[in-house]
Amino acid sequence: MKFLIHFSLIFFLFAISGCDEEPAEKEDENFELPPEEEDFEEAEFKWGYINKAGQVVIKDRFDDARNFKEGLAVIRKKGKWGYINKKGEEVIPAQFKAAWSFSEGVARVLTFEKKMGFINPRGKFIVEPKFDLVEDFHEGLARFFELGAFGFINKKGEKVIDPTYDQASNFKNGLAKIKYLGKYGMIDTRGKITVPPQFEHLSYFKNGMAKARKNGKYGFINLKGKWMIKPTFDHARDFENNLAPVFKNGKYGLINLQNKFIINLEYDEIWYAGNNLWATVKNQKYNYIKKDGTTVNAKDYDMLYSFSEKRAGYNEGYLWGFLDEKGQAITPAHFGLVWDFKEGLARAAYRDRIGFINPNGELVLEPIWKDARDFSEGLARVQL
Repeated sequence: MKFLIHFSLIFFLFAISGCDEEPAEKEDENFELPPEEEDFEEAEFKWGYINKAGQVVIKDRFDDARNFKEGLAVIRKKGKWGYINKKGEEVIPAQFKAAWSFSEGVARVLTFEKKMGFINPRGKFIVEPKFDLVEDFHEGLARFFELGAFGFINKKGEKVIDPTYDQASNFKNGLAKIKYLGKYGMIDTRGKITVPPQFEHLSYFKNGMAKARKNGKYGFINLKGKWMIKPTFDHARDFENNLAPVFKNGKYGLINLQNKFIINLEYDEIWYAGNNLWATVKNQKYNYIKKDGTTVNAKDYDMLYSFSEKRAGYNEGYLWGFLDEKGQAITPAHFGLVWDFKEGLARAAYRDRIGFINPNGELVLEPIWKDARDFSEGLARVQL
């Protein structure tokens, strides 16, 4: 789902548990803690995987699982994590304290010695586990944290950008955001500063422009850090389709690249919803508008999602339905909850079970699963 938020994941903080009861006498305090791999209890309901025909292709036998990425999926057996292939074979045995999905040909893992490194699809370390904190690779570089600062390594584990920065983002289109001495700027993959740290907030560049904040006001800069639209707004969002939402005097409107208002400051909220439509909120009611400001739907909704695969969820009362790419309803609001379309199917909740519907709003996989996640690489993880 994409409702104003981009989700980013936070992974695994483990605590060693002690005994249930206090010892009767002080001399009995010399007890042994259980091994760390026993921190996780065996799950009552197991996870498996289905195909788009609803057939169980990997039996539900895992205590936890993740989506398939690059042909492999992370699974947990009690307190250890490993990887399976699409046949359900445990190609990298469960042996890690934590594990993450493959990305750019490698996967990040945490050992029981509490060090992070990277393995290849055969389970061999290509970057030895020596980091206290390191993130996934993006554009060939991974940020790591050392001695209170962030830097970047390559896939050989070499520190190509020394740990210098208070904060750092992943690389995107050759640039990463960095924070130094309380201000944000940008560096390239060689570590060269392309936008000097001078801003209170900075977003990624899109079409050569990035949202930035200075002295409490938002504007937009070019790749050299020069103002293209001076900071005069209380808040702003990135440009999409040459328009950007801006907030001033308690209301949102839309400006173009020349800083001219296309939609006046009249909405409580605006964001780009995809399909050349903008989602708006006014008086706690939702609708879509076109570039010229005309509303798409004759009626307002209690909530709207952004579009995914030309479909968007809508809420009326306590129930949910789907709209097509023109904003017209293809299903009545009769689901308990809906999720975005992924690989041609969307999850929909029926009472206490989850099924899948197609883009026409037709139920194609019966709601028989206690829990289910989106399809990824042709398979969806489910809990019976």
